[in-house]
Amino acid sequence: MKPKDTERIGQFVSYGYVLAVSVFLLVPFMVTVIRSVTYSLPDGTTTVGLKPYFDIMGSFWPKVYLSLSIAVTTIMIDTAVGIPAAYALVRYAFPGKRALYTLLNGVWYVPGICYALSLILAYYFLYKWALGYWGFIAAYSAGFLLLMLMTCIVAFKYVDPCYEESASCLGAGRLTTFFKVTMPLIGPGVSAGILLIFVLSFNEFITALLLNLPTKLMTAPVRVFAEITRARATPYIAAEAAVLQLISLAVVVVYLRIVGTKYLRGVVLV
Repeated sequence: MKPKDTERIGQFVSYGYVLAVSVFLLVPFMVTVIRSVTYSLPDGTTTVGLKPYFDIMGSFWPKVYLSLSIAVTTIMIDTAVGIPAAYALVRYAFPGKRALYTLLNGVWYVPGICYALSLILAYYFLYKWALGYWGFIAAYSAGFLLLMLMTCIVAFKYVDPCYEESASCLGAGRLTTFFKVTMPLIGPGVSAGILLIFVLSFNEFITALLLNLPTKLMTAPVRVFAEITRARATPYIAAEAAVLQLISLAVVVVYLRIVGTKYLRGVVLV
């Protein structure tokens, strides 16, 4: 077999594999969308339309706004805390640094249900004032901070300190160096952390479910779960699930188009 034929076969297999995986991942979403636009009329006939989406506007969209608000606030807090913390962990040496890295990696192995139950107990017995909106913010910020921290740590490790030293030699102050030189170089890490935190916090279920009762706040994912347990997979519930998926997809696409692509297009300078 000629090398050119082998190369073509390899490309065909690669593209076929990517296409198969993409279809596999998109099938659940497509089934949800089809179910959300297919509903029965009073006379028993089945039709296609957007009626389920209009019917959920009054009751479901406030839950969506709440989830978006929590997700955006969580991103702002974790970004403000995670970037300086990652910088300190990478750039400075201090006693217990290796043990701290080990502890941070160990957090990944704590089940979400255990983390959520610990929060519930802490809120009930120690921080009753946090049983509300800011209780959600505190829980999500603490739970997803590690994502921003780890992505920024990796980004900082691949940024050569010589760039910062060069800026300092040319007269730039610490803040100017950090915001004008370091921040653009760690763009991929920050972008990855923001996207991960948004998708996970906006669709978070376990922590939101356990915080639902004490805080009296119901997020959009918990609303979908409650509706499924009560009425099963009706077109209206499918519409709610489709809205969550479409919002997550739209935010990721818009973010990458406006902010993220200028960072994710290239590689962090080494």
